[in-house]
Amino acid sequence: YFMGQPLASIQNELEATVQVMTQLKQDSARLRILILLTTVKRLRGGLDAEAGADDKIMDSMLATAADTHNTLSAFVNLMKLEVLVLFQEWEEAIDVVQKAGNVRLLLPSSFNSVRYTFLEALTYLKTAQSSASGSKKRQMEKCGQKTIQIIRGWVKNGNVNV
Repeated sequence: YFMGQPLASIQNELEATVQVMTQLKQDSARLRILILLTTVKRLRGGLDAEAGADDKIMDSMLATAADTHNTLSAFVNLMKLEVLVLFQEWEEAIDVVQKAGNVRLLLPSSFNSVRYTFLEALTYLKTAQSSASGSKKRQMEKCGQKTIQIIRGWVKNGNVNV
């Protein structure tokens, strides 16, 4: 939907959508849109310059949602992981993966759990690749291979969504 639109236009649309979701009390949808809005602001280079009250409120909401272990926290952790992988911030991404726990239990029968699993494997493997310590590198590779085995199991069982 957003292909071909300038980032300023996308940002304006997302900001309007956040206001609507706030009025409708749709917190989970609002959080997903806030992640997109944060990404757009970051791509435009204005997130650091605009560290205003809205960003502080959003950060506190995301932190609160990520600390609880329910479906909303799983979505928040997935979206955080997507943004961190997009910007190749592997150390922060591995922190999100390790704090999130097993998100697949919270998102059963959902394409989001598949997406999370792919991002989790990528994060482990890229962290292992950039690690200087031998023991941490082996640990990250082992976790990455375990996650890849989950994906291979899905493929072997004939899951067409993988």
